[in-house]
Amino acid sequence: MAPKYMKKKKKIASTAKVEKAPTIPPARKPTTPATASPLLLDQGGEKNTHPPANATLQQQRAHFALTRIRALADKWKDEPKKQKAFNSYASAMPFMIHANGLGQTAAFYRSKGEKDVHYSLYRLVGEWLSQNLQPFAGKADLLDGITQSDMDAYLAAQTEAMLFLDWVKKLASAFLAREEEASS
Repeated sequence: MAPKYMKKKKKIASTAKVEKAPTIPPARKPTTPATASPLLLDQGGEKNTHPPANATLQQQRAHFALTRIRALADKWKDEPKKQKAFNSYASAMPFMIHANGLGQTAAFYRSKGEKDVHYSLYRLVGEWLSQNLQPFAGKADLLDGITQSDMDAYLAAQTEAMLFLDWVKKLASAFLAREEEASS
């Protein structure tokens, strides 16, 4: 007859549950217009101009930036200098915000005048920050939002501007002419 301590081990060993390895879902096929989600296409097969209702904040930022950058690419299709300038300013703006704050940076970009490329970037950031559920919701102008909001809203807007500009930089680099293309 086996000692007591061996019987306990056998009981423990026999009652131990064996976990199954998680199953990995099959890879998704790339979507084409015929197989795309109905959220991404409207009835005519055209691209929808609004993100899905359940889009994350990152997706909303990306979608907003993408639609505006594409519009600028169309507007400036014969003006590569403006495209390159926008790309350069979009890359520099997050550092300026980090070093000087959103208010100082916005005032600098606004001071260049409405015909300057700086103003396009100023307006883009202002439009995003004045969207519903954003820190400056309903404000007509970025500087109005900055000067008429409390410190918490200002700091939230500064953080949101940095996150939004990350998408602007990536998409501007993808859709607009860059400095490396200057010699071509």
